[in-house]
Amino acid sequence: MNYKKALVTGGAGFIGSHLVETLYKNNIEVLVVDNLLTGKKQNLNSLDLENTIYGDVGSEDTLEHIMNFNPDVCFHLAAQSSVVISVEDPLLDFEHNLLQPVQLIKTLLDTDCNQFIFTSSGGTIFGEPDVIPTSEVDYAGEPASPYGLAKKKLNELIEAMLQNETMSYSILNLSNVYGPRQDPHGEAGVMSIFTGKLLNNETPTIYGDGEQTRDYVYVLDVVDALIKSSESDENLFLNIGTGVETSVNDLVSILSEKISWDGKAEYKPKREGELLRSVLNNQRAKDQIGWEPAHTLDTGLNGLIDWFKNKG
Repeated sequence: MNYKKALVTGGAGFIGSHLVETLYKNNIEVLVVDNLLTGKKQNLNSLDLENTIYGDVGSEDTLEHIMNFNPDVCFHLAAQSSVVISVEDPLLDFEHNLLQPVQLIKTLLDTDCNQFIFTSSGGTIFGEPDVIPTSEVDYAGEPASPYGLAKKKLNELIEAMLQNETMSYSILNLSNVYGPRQDPHGEAGVMSIFTGKLLNNETPTIYGDGEQTRDYVYVLDVVDALIKSSESDENLFLNIGTGVETSVNDLVSILSEKISWDGKAEYKPKREGELLRSVLNNQRAKDQIGWEPAHTLDTGLNGLIDWFKNKG
C-alpha cells in the first residue's frame, strides 16, 4: 500500500470492520468514524485502535477530527443502507447518503487526502436493467427507491466535485455483500438473515415469489477490491460482483441443504422498491485493477455458517 494514514467511515460496520482489520494488519494508521446505528464496537475489539469517533460523519466535531487527522486516503462506507427506511423516510436517507458525504468531501479537499473511495450500490443504481449481467453503462432509467437514487446522485456529485481536483476517486458498485459480522436481525442482508433463522430452526420469510435474483459477493472479496482500488491513481467506476445470478428460492434451498433444515419458507407480498433481477458484470474491475472474486457461493456460505456457529 502506497499510503500511511486512512480514514474509514462506517468502520465499525460489517464491511468496514473487515477493511479496518486489513489496514491495521498492514500497519496503516486508521481513523474510524461510525455512528453505531448499525455498526458495532465489538467488531473492532480485537484491534488496538488509537483513533475512533462514534458519531455522524457530517457533524462539526467529526469533521474537525478528520481535518486534524489529515488522512492520505478516505474509504467512505458509512451509509443509511435500508431500502425500506429510504421509502418510509427519504429525508433521513438523503441526509446520510447525500448531504453528509458532500460535507465530508468538502472537508477532505482542505486536507492532504489524495484519494476518495466510495462504496456505492450496484444492486440499486442501475434501476431494473435490460442487460444481465449489468455493466457500468447499462442504466435502465432512475433507480426504484430513494436509497438507490441517493447512491446514484452521490456517484455523480463525487465525479463533479473532484473532476478538477488533485484528489482522485474510486466508485465501487457493490452487489449483495455477505459474510461474517453481517447483522442477521436487520432488513438488509438476506444471506445472514436466512442463515441465522435456519440455524435456529426458525422459518425464513421470502417477500414476493422468491424468483427475484441477486449477485452475492463475499465480504473479503470486497475488501480486496477496496484495497486494490486504493493502490490506483486513476479515477475508477467499477462493478464489484461475481456475475453469478442466484434466486432467493435457490438460496434458501442451498442453505437448507448445508444446514440440514427441512422446513418450508413463509411467503409474503413483495416489498416496495425491490428489484426483480440484479447481477453485475465485473469485467472492468478485472481489466483496471486486476480484481476478481476468490470465493464461490459455496465457499463463502461455508465461511458464513462457520462464523454463526462459532460466535456463540
